[in-house]
Amino acid sequence: MNSIAIIGRPNVGKSSLFNRLTKSRKAIVSEFEGLTRDRQSSILLINDYVYELIDSGGLNFDHSDNVMNKEIIHQTNQAADEADVVLFVVDYKSGLTSDDMLISKLLRKKEKKVCLIINKVDGVDSNLASSEFFKLGFEDMICTSVSHNYGMDNIFEYIIDNLSGELLDHDLQQDPLFKIAVIGKPNAGKSTFINSVIGAQRLIATNIPGTTIDSIEIEFEWHGDKLILIDTAGIRRKGKVTQKEEKFALLKSLESAAQANFIFIMIDATEGITAQDQAIISEALSLYKPMILLINKWDLMDDYQKERFDAEYDKFSKNFNFLECLKISAEKKTNLSKVHKKLMSIKSVLDNQFKTSMLNSILSDALLNHPPSISKGIRPKIKFISFYSRSPLAFKIHGNHLDGVSLSYKKYLEKFFRQSLNFQSIPLKLIFSSPENPYEKNNKKISTGLVTRRKIKNKLREKLNNKN
Repeated sequence: MNSIAIIGRPNVGKSSLFNRLTKSRKAIVSEFEGLTRDRQSSILLINDYVYELIDSGGLNFDHSDNVMNKEIIHQTNQAADEADVVLFVVDYKSGLTSDDMLISKLLRKKEKKVCLIINKVDGVDSNLASSEFFKLGFEDMICTSVSHNYGMDNIFEYIIDNLSGELLDHDLQQDPLFKIAVIGKPNAGKSTFINSVIGAQRLIATNIPGTTIDSIEIEFEWHGDKLILIDTAGIRRKGKVTQKEEKFALLKSLESAAQANFIFIMIDATEGITAQDQAIISEALSLYKPMILLINKWDLMDDYQKERFDAEYDKFSKNFNFLECLKISAEKKTNLSKVHKKLMSIKSVLDNQFKTSMLNSILSDALLNHPPSISKGIRPKIKFISFYSRSPLAFKIHGNHLDGVSLSYKKYLEKFFRQSLNFQSIPLKLIFSSPENPYEKNNKKISTGLVTRRKIKNKLREKLNNKN
């Protein structure tokens, strides 16, 4: 598939252009510069032709010695090397800068097909706006205002004229790839884990907390299985999140987890099980997604620390002991094959066909073993169960007076089904459905009890007798 890379200085509108062209909100957009760091890619569809569009981090050569800037420059270089066409974005309002000149030299050395995108041209003649940027030496120039959707048609035409995209086959029905979100605290090792799994330095990984801001989707093949890994920003306590872009990054992380088919929760073993780890697990459990806890940096622990961690984990995991945990070293690639094996084992369970007859057989055993308790003088009547959805995995229980089923009994049924179906690391959602009473709306609520009504009737009789 032919690819297009968007390259330029920080805060010139690269991510806005990426979102506008792909008609998505995948890239974080803010007035703060430097939010895009890792390469972000997405499918670009133009007139039934498919291309790959790559967003890159802003190139800032003034601080090229900075660890983060070094990584961004390296990642952007790779994006330019892999691309067939480069959209070089500059800012008309800021004018031509020294960084723009350096980027143009870099691109000319690569001998790539380059189109100069002069952004933020609002209400200005295109010839006047482009005159300053002739010094960069590129023949192809397009004036745009991404925020006002001006100039987008010209970019689409340029791509069609200079690239032969793959024709979209409407008849080919491809199953969507299995998505795995990697979530956890900042600096737990999420990006390092993904780099180790895919066998390439695809993501910026440093010991600086908060290195990853955007959620990055990476399609790859793991031991023959095609999957998508989603790297997410570290989830900090809400009270610690103050800046606007951090709040948006937090929402993107939770949104990525909600849209994924599976979740890896990364825990830093050297810090133990913190309150934030517990909060992240609780948040993930509320999504009813299958998940595995990955205890990272296990190689940095001595025997005493390992024993202490295990003891702490045993106490903490009583409420969700069905979740499996694997001890790994993302940096040294220890136990990554076990992670893949466990992932595919759980995926095979999720792919099973849950026949109604099998589910009702398990339900019958559960009811015989422990029927529901009487509530308000009525025992809930559970009739049958059916398959409801696969993601999240949910079954629907039908019957009468099911609003009287207690929370403890619901947990009992969940546990019974999980054990019967061998649901390790798979949260199960049970939906209780009672038929509506057609006469319920017409019935007037009786505000008095039977004894009170008898007293009222007796008083009325006494009054009548006295009159007579």
